[in-house]
Amino acid sequence: MAQTALLDSTIKLLSRLPLFQEVPEQDLQTLAQHIRLDFFERDTVIFYQGDVCDRIWLVRKGRVKIVHHDEDGREVILELISAGETFGGAVLFFPTHPATAKALEDASLASFPSEIYAQFLLDHPTVALKLLRMLGVRHLSMLNMQSLAGERVERRMAHILNKLADRVGRQGPDGILITIPLSRQDLADMACTTLETAIRTISRFRKDGIIMTQRGGYLVVTDPEGLEKLTR
Repeated sequence: MAQTALLDSTIKLLSRLPLFQEVPEQDLQTLAQHIRLDFFERDTVIFYQGDVCDRIWLVRKGRVKIVHHDEDGREVILELISAGETFGGAVLFFPTHPATAKALEDASLASFPSEIYAQFLLDHPTVALKLLRMLGVRHLSMLNMQSLAGERVERRMAHILNKLADRVGRQGPDGILITIPLSRQDLADMACTTLETAIRTISRFRKDGIIMTQRGGYLVVTDPEGLEKLTR
């Protein structure tokens, strides 16, 4: 009985994901039989950079950060993965993961073997096309961040906040609330800068009336136009 309930809830999960919305229910049922559900507490590593790619990962609840470790051992946050999105090197059939995945907050994840994924894409070309579009947007975002590597920290930080407001922002009474709690270290890792510089930059944005800070690590973009100007 419990197993049947778990299977039904997994099928419902898959049907709500944009990637699988046009897939017939019987095909989702076949895929759901191979899915494993896991829970990861905040800051727990899901897989490490260099680990073998053997599973496709989906975020059910919470968010995941993709982190690259450079030659100096510094962490650089490449991307944030939200509920309903896929991640992991196996999505692009990499042999090993090019970056580490960590739970940005408590996260409930679903995963299934990469060989099941390969066959599923062959059977459902529309899903493959959706996936390519999703990954294309993500890759373009990463390229844009790389192009800013030589720019001033203020511009890099403004670009990051602008992107977060667009992706995970919610309009509130004071402005656009970025719904992910972020530490100053998280922001420093995203902007490829030091913690001290990130703190100074956020303080400057706050004094200029571009953002507000709230308890728990939340930021509110109070001047979207001003923030947009800083990205140019």
